[in-house]
Amino acid sequence: MKLESILSQFKGTSDEKELQESFRALAPAFLYGGYIQVRKDYQIFIRTVEFYYHSEKNDGVHDPIVYHRNGRILESVPYFPLMTLHAHNSGFDITFESEKGKYRASALIRSYEVKDIDGNYLKWDKNKDGLYKFIKTSDYCYNTQSTYLYFFLNGFDLGNNNNDVKWIDSPRAQSLPLKEKLRQNVFKSESEWEYKTKVRKERCNREWSFTREERV
Repeated sequence: MKLESILSQFKGTSDEKELQESFRALAPAFLYGGYIQVRKDYQIFIRTVEFYYHSEKNDGVHDPIVYHRNGRILESVPYFPLMTLHAHNSGFDITFESEKGKYRASALIRSYEVKDIDGNYLKWDKNKDGLYKFIKTSDYCYNTQSTYLYFFLNGFDLGNNNNDVKWIDSPRAQSLPLKEKLRQNVFKSESEWEYKTKVRKERCNREWSFTREERV
């Protein structure tokens, strides 16, 4: 099934256990279901996906670290269309929000593989001059800096009606279980509506991060 169809069937909930099960079911679609095509130049495969979910309802599940929600930057923000690529200070999300359900939901690309048109991997590393750059290699590698995706996901023609960045559905077999863990650099908040962490930062205990161990 296509990723867009899978995400369109997602339903918000006020039950955290049910939400965990939903994210567990969604994760393989991002990690094994395809890749992001950037023009004819690059393919980006998601290796670790982190889920974020914030209800705009008083009795819903609140995740105040979410960037795209009412009250964080602007008092009220419109809902993104399904599968919008959202750039922010922590990297890039693929969104599946719902105005009808009054919730914000997104999948952060936390780690990823990049391959060029010739099938080389691109690795953020030191080059021969000691400068950090993306280096081509035939050896398998992945990157963990989500924000560095801006080197690839930019420079698009505003007058071009064709999508230069698109999700390509290309399912692959899964043989290893996904690794579930806490989201990176997400801490418990003193408020459900404003992201206010305590002086002694305590990790948020939601295991909404999923990683595949298999290569692409």
